[in-house]
Amino acid sequence: MQFKELKEQLFLPKKEYIINQWANIRGIDVLLLSLTVGEDKNCLWLAYVNDELDVNSFISEEYQEEIKTNRQELLNNIENSKKHKSIHINKMEIQGQTVTFTSSCCGPIYDWNVEDKLLLQHFVEKGLIPKEWDEVNVENIYIGRYEQMEGETSPNIDRSKDSSVVLHIAKSSAEIPIQYPFNIYFGKQPVGTKITYYDEELKGENFFYIDEIYAYDIYKEVEKGVQQISDRKERKKVLKDLVKTMRRICPIDKNMAVIKYETADNIQLRFMTRDYLESEPAYSNTGVAIGLASNKDEIGINGYKVRHCLLKPISKDFNGILELELFSKIVEIPEEVVICSR
Repeated sequence: MQFKELKEQLFLPKKEYIINQWANIRGIDVLLLSLTVGEDKNCLWLAYVNDELDVNSFISEEYQEEIKTNRQELLNNIENSKKHKSIHINKMEIQGQTVTFTSSCCGPIYDWNVEDKLLLQHFVEKGLIPKEWDEVNVENIYIGRYEQMEGETSPNIDRSKDSSVVLHIAKSSAEIPIQYPFNIYFGKQPVGTKITYYDEELKGENFFYIDEIYAYDIYKEVEKGVQQISDRKERKKVLKDLVKTMRRICPIDKNMAVIKYETADNIQLRFMTRDYLESEPAYSNTGVAIGLASNKDEIGINGYKVRHCLLKPISKDFNGILELELFSKIVEIPEEVVICSR
């Protein structure tokens, strides 16, 4: 290793303002450590204990052997997402100054990671890590770094004055399982085609409208998208790579079925086919995702905003019934302001 590579691993801020204040964010007790000023970036540092999540358990071979269906895996993912306890901070107020954050990273301290250990050592030497954490498993201690917006003036904190901190927490979302099965014909649906289901979160009935089940030609959309690439050779290469990737989701001789729906509260729903949910997971090192561009202001035939959800590959002439399931809904957790305390 060259010395310059070692220096990159060392934690050597030009200036550091110790904060040492606590905040309860989304039910998590978080310790704000310090604000550092560096050569090219300024960062807010925080730490918290997360003893609910075993970061290695759900990527192990044993875990994959236990999971027999896609349904099981998706439900496990939802449960694990609750335990991840991600914290998204938009900005911080201190002594009348505002620090805006545009990027962040947060993760557990790994025993094998030298950079993690050096970082933790720095905060221990500053006397910022609580004695109560002595018995905590190292991999249950999470360190978060939030980078100040590039070009924004560095804060100038007077240590002799009150340095109370106010945090602005970004909105987030959570997925809630529903698992309500229903059948639907392909094509446009009559006005008022309504599906009512029991909503565990609301402890009562909820509903959505189906406007249409339609076919979406993903390869046609890909070809249209690459036309924006001016270089012919590069355009051809990108198209080839994209087609190769898309084949993992949808055979080239098929379309994707899409459900067009409305909800009274404009909430996002997640629909899946029942055969997919009951089939065995296929693990891959490559993640593939397809997004649907839609008009956010489009009003459907039942008077509410429209949303779309991809379902499954279908033959070009498909005109039958789809066995679907409202698998889950995505609820939005609003922004909040948190006042820190010593």
